[in-house]
Amino acid sequence: MAELNEIRSAARSAAARGEPLWLATVMRVRGSAYRHAGARMLFSADRMLAGSVSGGCLEASIVHKGPWLTREGPACICFEGGRSEDDERPSGSGCDGTVDILVESVQRGAPGDALALIDECLANERRAVVVTVFEANHPRLTIGSRFWLGENGAIGATVSDRSLVAEFEPVLARALENPSDECRMVRGPGFEAMLEIIEPAPHLFVFGAGPDAVPVVTFAHALGLNVTVCDPSRRVSVRERFPQTDFHVGSATSLAARIARCRTPLALVMSHHFQTDVEALGMLLESRATYIGLLGPARRTARLLNELKLEREQLSPRDRARLHGPVGLDLGAQTPAQIALAILAEIQAILQCANAKPLSRRAPRAIQVPEPNITLASASELARTGST
Repeated sequence: MAELNEIRSAARSAAARGEPLWLATVMRVRGSAYRHAGARMLFSADRMLAGSVSGGCLEASIVHKGPWLTREGPACICFEGGRSEDDERPSGSGCDGTVDILVESVQRGAPGDALALIDECLANERRAVVVTVFEANHPRLTIGSRFWLGENGAIGATVSDRSLVAEFEPVLARALENPSDECRMVRGPGFEAMLEIIEPAPHLFVFGAGPDAVPVVTFAHALGLNVTVCDPSRRVSVRERFPQTDFHVGSATSLAARIARCRTPLALVMSHHFQTDVEALGMLLESRATYIGLLGPARRTARLLNELKLEREQLSPRDRARLHGPVGLDLGAQTPAQIALAILAEIQAILQCANAKPLSRRAPRAIQVPEPNITLASASELARTGST
């Protein structure tokens, strides 16, 4: 999430300078690699601008070779673990895996422009599914061919063959309905492609603007979350704590409409003022917020609920699942920065449905478990079986 925002910002700045741009995207990983399918890097003719596609072992080679390789169109580069014998630059995956990376010249406004698709999704908080071909030995597909479908029902493609678009449409539609945002491989006769979900960033509403909210907002921005700080204070000194953050002056209830419009609203109640927190909690329990964190010990959470004539046992299963008080993971946190880390670690784990256990303590298996591949059948077969 943070990476996409950085790439969007860097692309706007480069466009203002009239600088030509290229985009590198990880399409497939076999074995171990630092980054996974969907990771991106934006670069110019001589330097990286934003994002990454590895832990630093592939970027220089891509920046060096990319403009030349894409002079006639998008190109897919396969990197294998190791180092080239005739080049001082690292040319392979430092994790010993094999990585396929699509490199394409950025043509802003052209059909299928990946950055334009990302811009539209993030700006409108709409989900979309995109399929990008990276291997092609097919009469109607080339490397870089792209198909996409948005939540508004708009389907598009860089190919003009409508029958081919019709074959991809059921796959796109089913992927869009799937709650998973993991990338998947799509294979068919004469081609391989990556299917990815462009997911708008969740929006964290922080109810409280004390000094301890500053590291919370800092970590949230680093994770790529959209952030709004809400506080009734009109003092300039309070707003100056959050110079790069949307700051809403007013009561908690005055934000109810904005929360209702968000795709994935998250909330953190930490004003340190009891009645202000009661108002915020009451509004949030009536809202679509998928996460409600309450700063303070369990007894304070009980008091807040009691003020609303509620007990935790009386809450619906949904409300019990989304209410987190005390907020955060048990990291032994004491300082504001440590507490903020514990809070954002819990939010990250919940957003990713992760168990937050140490990777070193679990049974040996891949850190990232890929989603099953999709084999593209004809449109009529997909309609008959209803499967992918």
